[in-house]
Amino acid sequence: MKKILIVILIVNVCVFTCFGQAKLIDVETRKFKTANKLKIEGQVGYLVVPESRNNPLSRNIKVKYVHLKSLAKNPTSPVVFLEGGGGASTWQAESKSDLADWIEILEVADLIFVDRRGSDDNSLTYVWKEAYPENFMVSEESANLHYQNMAKAALPAFEENGIDIKGYNMEEYAKDINDLMAVLKIDRYSIFGFSFGASIGMTIMKLFPDRIDKAILAGADAPNQSFNFSSYLDAQIEKLGKMVAQDSSLKAKIPHFTALVTRVMNKLEENPATVSVKNPLNNEDIDLKIGAFGLALILRLDIDDTNDIPAIPRLLYTIDQGDYSMLTWFAQKRMVFGLALPGNGINQQLASGASEVRGVKIEAEASESLFGNVVNFPFSALKDHWTESERESELSFDPAEIIETNIPTLFITGALDCRTSIQQVEETMKGFSNSIHVKVENAGHEQAMWHRETFNKTIPTFLLDKDINGKNAYYSKITFLPLDGKSTAHPSVR
Repeated sequence: MKKILIVILIVNVCVFTCFGQAKLIDVETRKFKTANKLKIEGQVGYLVVPESRNNPLSRNIKVKYVHLKSLAKNPTSPVVFLEGGGGASTWQAESKSDLADWIEILEVADLIFVDRRGSDDNSLTYVWKEAYPENFMVSEESANLHYQNMAKAALPAFEENGIDIKGYNMEEYAKDINDLMAVLKIDRYSIFGFSFGASIGMTIMKLFPDRIDKAILAGADAPNQSFNFSSYLDAQIEKLGKMVAQDSSLKAKIPHFTALVTRVMNKLEENPATVSVKNPLNNEDIDLKIGAFGLALILRLDIDDTNDIPAIPRLLYTIDQGDYSMLTWFAQKRMVFGLALPGNGINQQLASGASEVRGVKIEAEASESLFGNVVNFPFSALKDHWTESERESELSFDPAEIIETNIPTLFITGALDCRTSIQQVEETMKGFSNSIHVKVENAGHEQAMWHRETFNKTIPTFLLDKDINGKNAYYSKITFLPLDGKSTAHPSVR
């Protein structure tokens, strides 16, 4: 009797279904609720997989998922959402207000959130505990050198902690999804990928095409586009310049936006600003120098986010006037780049591909751009300094090759997205023979997929195999911050 009770206890604590090397554990049936108290049946659990399928000695890791049941009587193929950025998405099922955003998709299909492997593992991030590098945000050369020094310290630390950093690449991510679908007994499914999640989605489409019904790729970054062109950032400056020129409240003081950008970059190149910020690790005040590279890094990260675009003209104008208060806020936001090296994020990027021809063009553009090669930082700093064994390809395919598929695919791109620009997406679409492209005006990288008409109508319509009427969508016109005076429209203005 005692043995039976022990067996029952083990089953309740660790329910699993084996499939090859993968299994499920801690599976729990639950009801999830939206803010308006709508109840959705679901299941939460973890997929256990080897950290590196090519290494029989690698440790096992857990991948969390939430499977929400459709509200439809006859749902279409389940939709698997693949997040960009840090890769976690299951929190959206746990948040009542965020879950409400997905109802229209749940009305046509099951929805499966999957946290990317490593997204909740702090041991994959190496933290720099020495003094903050004095010139990190002064020049690209200083920033590159610091990242190379962090890599020298990080790689042995990962190894000492039993981490196989090679296990964090597009193919392992793709196989996690396919293994999860297999143990959930889902034969065919659709992919919904955002940003790097779209790159993973394309990898799944390449490796397991017979299992994919449809694909939705927002802010799409293809595997062969992991290193980008400086001209995309240059073009974004030109685009904002035209917008500023049409704003009567700005054009008197900023008659030539591109000239302002050049002037401010040159100013910081010759005489870096010094701002007072707090080290987020110990809350100590430090004086941080910001040169042209530091401003370029800020622009690269924030100039295609419509939360920050309204503040960009005022940021540049105030720097030109010798006022560094807004610059201080942005520097505080982005200084963390000098303190942490995410091993999984670095490896996944370096394991992606860029053809030799693309690489030559990238270097040529970087040498001519006002911003250098900041669009590829920090990956460009480490592509020749990630240890040789880690830089060896662990992929079964060449990521530099263009993906070709006839799987029905909906691309969604913001017109103000310079990270995954319309031009870049259209380059990717050459290999997608059955695709449609929705362009969202006045949307940046983060905002395009969340356009309500696109999210609530276009995507469900696409999933139901119905025609999409009209390929473009529109956000309201961006309103820039006034160049001086008080404003509550952006936190950088105090």
